[in-house]
Amino acid sequence: MSHPSKYAAALLVVLCGVPILLLAQTPDNLPPADHSLALPKDCPLRLVSIRPDPVFKDMLGLRTNGWLGSDDGESIVLSRKRTLWLFGDTFIGPLSNGVRVAGAPMIHSTIAIQDRKKSPPDCLTFYWKERDGKPASFFPHQASTPGDYYWVTKGVMLKGELFLFAWCISGEAQGLLGWKEAGSALIRVPNPLDAPERWVQKAYPLKLADGNTFHSALVVKPPYLYLYGLVQPRQTALARVRVEDLLEGKLTEAYEFWVNGPQGSHWAKEAKNCVPQFLPVNSECSVHYEPAWKLYTCFTYDVMRPEIYLTTAKELTGPWSEPAPIYRVPEIHRFSFQVMSYAVRQHPELSTHTGEVILTYATNIPDSERELFTVEGKEVYVHRFLRAQLELKKTSE
Repeated sequence: MSHPSKYAAALLVVLCGVPILLLAQTPDNLPPADHSLALPKDCPLRLVSIRPDPVFKDMLGLRTNGWLGSDDGESIVLSRKRTLWLFGDTFIGPLSNGVRVAGAPMIHSTIAIQDRKKSPPDCLTFYWKERDGKPASFFPHQASTPGDYYWVTKGVMLKGELFLFAWCISGEAQGLLGWKEAGSALIRVPNPLDAPERWVQKAYPLKLADGNTFHSALVVKPPYLYLYGLVQPRQTALARVRVEDLLEGKLTEAYEFWVNGPQGSHWAKEAKNCVPQFLPVNSECSVHYEPAWKLYTCFTYDVMRPEIYLTTAKELTGPWSEPAPIYRVPEIHRFSFQVMSYAVRQHPELSTHTGEVILTYATNIPDSERELFTVEGKEVYVHRFLRAQLELKKTSE
């Protein structure tokens, strides 16, 4: 969601209450990257294969035009031809022999527009802004919202308009300290099919209880937009809002929350006694409905571990299956320094048939930026693509 040498470490401290040093623990006997891991017997799906993707592997690599890696990696289909990619903290600067040149500034948001009619990796155009001749975030902070800048992590197209959800952050990081979460914001773009330079951006504060956020994953199921999020103490929860209400300018006052009550689970106006959703708990992942399977899938992760997990549900409201690890990120043990993985995303628009799943994940160094500007570190803070093949189990299995 942001540069994890700041964010992920703080997420562990704030949400998990566990020291960052636990990230150094890695499993033994890691399977080959294309090894098919067995899913639990009660899982309705079978994992046929999962491996680094050969088609998109370099699409989000370092660019000589100044884009030197980021995290987040959310994709939003804008039209039949164009896809928007959202990125968080991004280094902007030159490359020297394929290595980032030390001193490159970091801004808090960039985007790319993908032309899906073109082949990767030369199908993306990256955008950020400039201020006083220096790189600046594509989504500048607006005084109508709290904090000093945004981490824009999720979004959805609704009737030709783009609705983006962001964390509001105060302060700049100094090691693991110096910044804090100040709330959430909705950024509305009424003209997303225009050139990004001409986008109109209007930000609105999302007023929720302290520590609660509802933009971990988004699903449109008319007439609602469903929003998975985090409530305290450390639990994934679910909200919904009518699409028409959003279009009319209503915000969190129009939200409903899936909660437990004396008469069972129901939708309510307050986020109290929320029904727990999927595990592991994190702030950014993907939930997708596969019609052929009549299942919702969620590919999620725990920043404390190198695994990517799969969990499924028949309904948006759950219950979700026990999370099953389907892949162990090899970068965790590949380098001479400590590396973490996070920001797992599914990109259904890149799949070509039922059961084919294209995923991305981000890597970073939790305790220092220096190594990112070395020959060894050029392979970190670069999005990795995976291609998985899943199939519905037969009744007899």
